Amino acid sequence: MNSSQLQSLQHHNEMLAQFVIRLSKFFEGYSADIDSELLNLRGHLAGHPNFTLASVSMGKLNTLFQSDIKNVRRYNASGVALVEQSVRSLQQRYQHDANFQAQAASVLTLAGHHIGSMPSLLKVCLNGLSLVKQLPKHQPGPTDTVSTTPLSAEVTQSLQKELHQLLESYRQLQPDNPQLSELRHRLLVGLDDDDLLQACLGILRLIVKDSMGEAAMSGEVIQSLHEALGSLTQDVEKSIEQTQHTFTSRMQHDAIVKEQLHQIEDVVATDNSLEELKAQAQQCLDQMASTLAEREQREQDDKQCVMTLLSQMQGQLAALESQVQGYRKQLSQQHDAMNTDVLTGLPNRQAYNEKILTAQKQACPDKNPLCLAVLDIDHFKNVNDRFGHAAGDKILQIVAQKLQSALESNAFIARWGGEEFVLLFENTPITELQQKLEQLRTRLMDLPFTFRQERLSITASFGGAMFNTAEAPEQFFERADKKLYEAKRSGRNCVVIDEDGHL
Repeated sequence: MNSSQLQSLQHHNEMLAQFVIRLSKFFEGYSADIDSELLNLRGHLAGHPNFTLASVSMGKLNTLFQSDIKNVRRYNASGVALVEQSVRSLQQRYQHDANFQAQAASVLTLAGHHIGSMPSLLKVCLNGLSLVKQLPKHQPGPTDTVSTTPLSAEVTQSLQKELHQLLESYRQLQPDNPQLSELRHRLLVGLDDDDLLQACLGILRLIVKDSMGEAAMSGEVIQSLHEALGSLTQDVEKSIEQTQHTFTSRMQHDAIVKEQLHQIEDVVATDNSLEELKAQAQQCLDQMASTLAEREQREQDDKQCVMTLLSQMQGQLAALESQVQGYRKQLSQQHDAMNTDVLTGLPNRQAYNEKILTAQKQACPDKNPLCLAVLDIDHFKNVNDRFGHAAGDKILQIVAQKLQSALESNAFIARWGGEEFVLLFENTPITELQQKLEQLRTRLMDLPFTFRQERLSITASFGGAMFNTAEAPEQFFERADKKLYEAKRSGRNCVVIDEDGHL
């Protein structure tokens, strides 16, 4: 390696050390142990980097990070769902305030564009909190009484429902977490507004902690791949050096053979005696044979060395490919888990957000009409109150299975949250939507439910609309959601369609 290469390597090492120092400050405040070890790591990398000590620190940090690694993306969608549900409830409460409606719509648009990262989730949450600060002030009239309750019963119930769903997701990964068990118990008993706020803060802390764990896992994957590629690079360099050594050795042996040939020519030219000529020629030929044999042996040794290095590189490439396949499989599993509702096994709201973006690009009112429906199980709270949450969860699972089995291949269903589901029908005109939803409604009515020897009839209300290319996905959903509320106000257990398609 020449001086310019050494200088380049030294420059890259310094850049890497400075990058690691800056990157380490991202994790500050996560825990006292990690902060202490990050401080040690920055000390080893500052000035004249000591990579040996730095490697020890990185090993300790990997151990600390791995102890808390959990995937947070699957819960980001639930966090956004909680904000969206709360904002929609506030919209219903202050539906006559046009300014507040516009601000709430902007928050819903931001939530709809959520991409699953922690900063985007925090941005959605902060915008939601900012919206709460701008709640319209109610001016009490002569017969009004001033209420000290900041949120309506509908909003409180919706928040508790979404928190319960989030906690159930976390408890599957952390069944022994006492904080989660306590929060779940308090939710089942019932929370006042202050306790509800504390529960929300507790969930946010878990999300932040899991996000840090996910960042640590990403760093571990990058470091592992870096080490594998570094080892492979070393073997490649060894192979190049061995090839250069073989070439140099061959050149030297060629020079020796040429010199021996010149010696034979000199003997032939100067010797007069035939016997002396034969003896010296034989001596020169023996030297050449010895030189060629030595060269052949060395080339065999060099060839074996190169083959060994190539075999090692092949094994390293196979191991690296296997490792990459494992990471790809892990990412695929994480994506599936992130887009799947834990209770029903259906796609969740995050999966719907991805599906609607794809479907709307392919939708065309004339050639490929796209319809959407929102359904809500009627009087579901009464089921939970009378028979318990376990019975309610069982109903949701059976309803989800029934709906999914009844849908055709061009339809998509996801659990929106609580007892609400959203359905997409591709290549389906609005004239067919009413019939399809009526079939689903009657199928649900025919489900045989019996709890505590009591026959229970399950019904649902449906609201539907057809996609208009001039509207955003949030507006599309909002139109169907409004029709759902009309179905509820019309007595429930019915289908209401937005047939005119206006925004």
